[in-house]
Amino acid sequence: MKVKLFNCPSCSERMVISELKCPKCDLKIKKEFEVCEFCRLSEEDHEFLIIFLRTQGRITDMEKVLGVSYPTIKSRIENLLKNLGLSPVAGDTDTDPLEALARGEMSVDEAIAILKQRKRK
Repeated sequence: MKVKLFNCPSCSERMVISELKCPKCDLKIKKEFEVCEFCRLSEEDHEFLIIFLRTQGRITDMEKVLGVSYPTIKSRIENLLKNLGLSPVAGDTDTDPLEALARGEMSVDEAIAILKQRKRK
């Protein structure tokens, strides 16, 4: 059973993991354990990350699965990075979106969004 309980239901203080147990031999380890950054994600961010991985990061596939636009996907990715305390790796800003489109490496919507973003700069 998956339980995402971060705050105490009584006083709202942040909860800590204090025991691990082996279901086979019943060994128990009691200590305060750090929660991983992925465990702290909201259910919505967790589901988005699963879809991102299952589509292998292909935004066009994510658009179809989620029924949202390219800018919405990009915004959700930026939000996920922020929630995980990560910053994006600097990509190849010299990539020609039209060439990438011709090679089938990106969708028309992705190419348009990149061109619009470059126009704003």
